Amino acid sequence: TAAVDAVGPAVVRIDTERLVDRAPLEGYLFPGLEPEGQRKEAGQGSGVILSQEGLIMTNSHVVKNAAKVTVTLTDGRIFEGTVTGSDDYMDLAAVKIKPSGKPLPTAPLGRSDELQVGDWVIAIGNAVGLDSTVTLGIVSSLSRSAAEVGIPNKKVNFIQTDAAINPGNSGGPLLNEFGEVIGINTAIRANAAGIGFAIPIDTASKAMRELAVGRRIAHAYLG
Repeated sequence: TAAVDAVGPAVVRIDTERLVDRAPLEGYLFPGLEPEGQRKEAGQGSGVILSQEGLIMTNSHVVKNAAKVTVTLTDGRIFEGTVTGSDDYMDLAAVKIKPSGKPLPTAPLGRSDELQVGDWVIAIGNAVGLDSTVTLGIVSSLSRSAAEVGIPNKKVNFIQTDAAINPGNSGGPLLNEFGEVIGINTAIRANAAGIGFAIPIDTASKAMRELAVGRRIAHAYLG
């Protein structure tokens, strides 16, 4: 509980609004009078505050194409967020808020290269819209390739865990037993139970240094 008490306040809910084109309606009752333009589509995920200046780490798929980003803290404070950078290949994004009032809670970072299979881990996030959901598990495997996970377009080797990760957990932290962030929850296997994946914090923190200032991350590819 000490780990959750220490980091929980730094885990935020991220609500997004996207503008998507309306699909043509076949068999519409009044041809020619279909709704035009775009409609709003809502999304939700999690994030973790890294600095008192308002830097938040989350998944890129949480904020992709978002016209509006709203960040809600566990103490009820609400801020408008700005995406300063994102990388789809790593599924990481940096969101910035302008802090006001009391200092922002922040989460300490650990080292994912010190993890071992069997270590206890804790996932925190807004699972299926339920704020501050905490689940416990272990590290099931390390260095799972994106191809093994089933998302071959990503360029990350993942931490595998049996801590329950559900829709809405995306972007939330995976903690070690000392309350340090050692991963960012990002994916689950739809055809299996008790199999979730997180981006190692060593990888994520390096990327965030670039994304936080709007720089793109260079990726090697075969030409």
